[in-house]
Amino acid sequence: MSNREALAIPSFEDDLDDFAPRSAPTPGQGRGADARRTVDAVSQFPSREASQDAQLNLKGPKHVLDRFRAMCKADRRTYYDMLEILMDEFDRVK
Repeated sequence: MSNREALAIPSFEDDLDDFAPRSAPTPGQGRGADARRTVDAVSQFPSREASQDAQLNLKGPKHVLDRFRAMCKADRRTYYDMLEILMDEFDRVK
């Protein structure tokens, strides 16, 4: 057998009586909803701005989508970039 001794763990039952629930803040004290709105209106965090990105899900014949993916890969372009090139060319020819 080993010579290990049990750890002396203090009892916290009596110590917790010192804690009391917080009282409700009086008007003008702390950060209320009005203060939060004021700070939000003044601060311009990029993470809070609306994103300009959107998403498009295409469903079509596999050979057409494979051809589009191959075009993008061959020209080393993102899907949205190639789509914009194709739309611009369509408008030019139209």
